[in-house]
Amino acid sequence: MRVVKALVAFMGVLIVVGIGLVVYGLSLDKNNADTSVETSEPTVTPSVPVAGTKTVIGQTTLDAFGDIAIDVDEGERLVGYSINGAQATLHIESRHGEGARLVVVSLAKKKVLGRIILQSSEQ
Repeated sequence: MRVVKALVAFMGVLIVVGIGLVVYGLSLDKNNADTSVETSEPTVTPSVPVAGTKTVIGQTTLDAFGDIAIDVDEGERLVGYSINGAQATLHIESRHGEGARLVVVSLAKKKVLGRIILQSSEQ
């Protein structure tokens, strides 16, 4: 019976010490998070999903590329876009979904690389 009591007391001490270490570790983590926010500026690293893969590829930040003019007719709107490296693909269509097109833009060269016109089989 003495052995059982000694084991229970020893396990109780281990539980108390473990809880103390968890509280101490959480207080250290909280202090580090507060100081890192004040001392360093956040860096923006966009992650863009790539079609056909299950992983997200981290990319380096883009350099400033200035203004790029894209011709958009009246009534057209930007439906969606994706960025892959230094290229952007814009999905533009009219209000009723007619005349949809994809515009591929080089952000590095500041020019339109090409357009893909989406037509139905009736046209």
